[in-house]
Amino acid sequence: MAAAKPTLTDSLSFCLAQLTAAAGEGPGGGKDPATNETPLGRALLALRTRHIKAAGGIERFRARGGLRPLLALLRRAAAADSAPSPAGSGSAPSPVASAASIPAPSPGPAPAAVSPSTPSPPVRLRKTLDLALSILANCCTEGACRAEVRRLGGILPLVTILQCVKTDSIQNRTARALGNLAMEPESCGEIHSAGAVPLLVESLTACQDSQCLQSVVRALRNLADSPQHRLALAQQGAVRPLAELLAASPDPSLTSALVRALLELSRGCSRSCAEQLSLGGGLGPLVSMASHPKWAVREAAILILANLCAQGLVRPALGNAGGVEVLLGELRRRRDPNGASPISQQPLVRAVCLLCREAINRARLRDAGGLELLMGLLRDPRASAWHPRVVAALVGFLYDAGALGRLQALGLVPLLAGQLCGEGGDEDEDGREAASWDFPEERTPERAEAGSFRSLRSWLISEGYAAGPGDISPDWSPEHCPLPEPSEPVSPTPSAAGASIRTPRTLRTPRVQGRSPVAAAEEPWGQEGPALLLLSRFSQAPDPSGALVTEPALCGLLAYVTGAPGPPSPRALRILARLTCNPACLEAFVRSYGAALLRAWLVLGVAPDDWPTPRARPVRRSQHRELDSLSCLQGLVSPAVSPTSPPAIPTDLEPPSPCLYEPLLGPAPVPAPDLHFLLDSGLQLPAQRAASASASPFFWALLSGSFAEAQMDLVPLRDLSPGAAWPILHHLHGCRGCGAALKSMPLPGQPLLGSEAEEALEAAGRFLLPRLEEELEEAVGRIHLDPQGGPESVGEVFRLGRPRLAAHCVRWTLGPGQCPRKRALALVGLVEAAGEESGPLTEALLAVVMGTESESKGSSLDC
Repeated sequence: MAAAKPTLTDSLSFCLAQLTAAAGEGPGGGKDPATNETPLGRALLALRTRHIKAAGGIERFRARGGLRPLLALLRRAAAADSAPSPAGSGSAPSPVASAASIPAPSPGPAPAAVSPSTPSPPVRLRKTLDLALSILANCCTEGACRAEVRRLGGILPLVTILQCVKTDSIQNRTARALGNLAMEPESCGEIHSAGAVPLLVESLTACQDSQCLQSVVRALRNLADSPQHRLALAQQGAVRPLAELLAASPDPSLTSALVRALLELSRGCSRSCAEQLSLGGGLGPLVSMASHPKWAVREAAILILANLCAQGLVRPALGNAGGVEVLLGELRRRRDPNGASPISQQPLVRAVCLLCREAINRARLRDAGGLELLMGLLRDPRASAWHPRVVAALVGFLYDAGALGRLQALGLVPLLAGQLCGEGGDEDEDGREAASWDFPEERTPERAEAGSFRSLRSWLISEGYAAGPGDISPDWSPEHCPLPEPSEPVSPTPSAAGASIRTPRTLRTPRVQGRSPVAAAEEPWGQEGPALLLLSRFSQAPDPSGALVTEPALCGLLAYVTGAPGPPSPRALRILARLTCNPACLEAFVRSYGAALLRAWLVLGVAPDDWPTPRARPVRRSQHRELDSLSCLQGLVSPAVSPTSPPAIPTDLEPPSPCLYEPLLGPAPVPAPDLHFLLDSGLQLPAQRAASASASPFFWALLSGSFAEAQMDLVPLRDLSPGAAWPILHHLHGCRGCGAALKSMPLPGQPLLGSEAEEALEAAGRFLLPRLEEELEEAVGRIHLDPQGGPESVGEVFRLGRPRLAAHCVRWTLGPGQCPRKRALALVGLVEAAGEESGPLTEALLAVVMGTESESKGSSLDC
């Protein structure tokens, strides 16, 4: 078969010559292209379908200088279409007018829209524009051609055509060419300056063709290449028609283009963008598209919802549309071991945290399992950069009792304690537009404000600490708050735990309008502020012992208080003081060795890592003044009583008092006994009836009443051994402090349970001899609770079950004279001795700490 005969249009040179001639840049350039239509049309068609699409065709077209005449042709066509034609002439406007007559759009306001009555261009001109714009749009897919078009001033003619020619095909190709040019940042800025945005927005509402709309949407997306350009697009109304098309369009291709454009426009979401997207009805469709079968559409819709959370005004509506559940579900999916990478979780984490600022969304988030998800983030070391943001988000639940209970059950307290001394994480600051929408919008003078201050002020308003922004002076800003001058030099010693601590930032006390400034020290509010606020809330519960009086929580608080290079927050000190003053926490302090931990760390400088070897560390009294009393629990409540400073009890016994019973034991007793007590062992002990009856109501009734023993000379005393009976007989005959009580005591280290001492104590109570009970208890304390004695005796004495001895054991344990190791061992012995019956130990601790035991009993055991 013979090859096809070559035609003139097969030659690029012929096509370029026709294009140059039609543009008026070569021989015959002044002729009307109407007389030349067929050669020009064939040349343009060949350029578009053959030469440009060939391999390397666009580069050859540019190298041969084809862009200059192509742009000149577009200028002439644009000038011809924009020039008014004589009414009723019926002739087509000539595209050969001077290029100087083109009405170039100003770089400021957008060109005025053409009246709807503007006639469409003639068929010949429309075909020429279609082909020329198609060629230009194809050429602008290459970077070198985009730069050449910009250098030759090809943007203004395109904007003019967009303004003047309202045919869908022309609008389509012009928008496509502008969209390709906008891929270069320099060209993008020129397109904005030329006023193309309002014309493209107008095309969104005027065009009906899906292809044209897709080209316009793509051009707007490419024009959103920077925060400034995105803001300009939103302010010129580009977002609302996109949202309206998204809500109404059934075309899948157009839907995909719309979500891609909205994703680009919503980056760093501005107020205008959020308002228009909401007013355009785009929230519901976006939530629905979060489950779209096409991955690209689904991903874009989810990210748009996440971006919208940066604007507080739209978050309530977003929650009502189901956005909370969508974002939580997607974040949960991405956190799955088989889910997406941690980097892809960042926008969703930020969005979920921002949703915690409104009450309605907090309720939705709590019901959808959001608390568990946030706690999972706090436990994940890979998410450490987001931990400060998550903790700040949980502050929103500060007065939600149900949520706080759930968070406590999930283990929030130890995680918060760990946050106090953690490294700094994600410090992204949210703008003022991200403030909670539960309260009216802030109306403060426009001024530069630190993001952390904006966040704090928003929280103060949302939680009711301030009725509105007017209650907080604009002068209250961290930028105007110098660091406080320390009253005493502070030694920059490292923390006891060896952790790296940041210097807390400080804020001034709020100045409330109409009131005098609060006379208080400057309150630090650094990254640890939210964690301390939550810990403070937990400490205000009636019984915070289960959460806060634990080793992780106390260690975190102590590490922060002792290790911060700058002044620690007074809130941390108040938390510790509140815990030590709460009677409900005493048992937990004992069982967790909290008392020893506080004193060891704060007074002796012994951190858990150093236990039991103390290390030298200078005490920073200027920072820990509130903690000179925390070393002993009762010092915070009743420092005047100070029952934890017992006087030294001498190991050698004081000289005994004269014994009044021994004269009855000799061979010639004086006076002679008129009564004998018979023990179970058969031993008979002499006694005086009158003296014995007057010593106790029990013996008075027994020996002087109507019982048979009143007439007997030999009265039996059951269940009493000789050793236990010895101090009782001495006491009946008036002996006080003669040393008889000490003779029934076992030596230190020997068991007290089952001993004659326990038997004597039981008999003293049975015979109603309270003074003898006190004397025997004092003897037990002298021998077994000596300050130089071992801690193993403490539990043994406590097992006797005597309230006064239990208090004595507690005082011995809490006394400052004992080393931390002895006190810890004594506490262990007390807890083991108490067993499941913790009531007596709790009562003893409470009595000693509150000082009520010494006041009410007045016993000689009081220290």
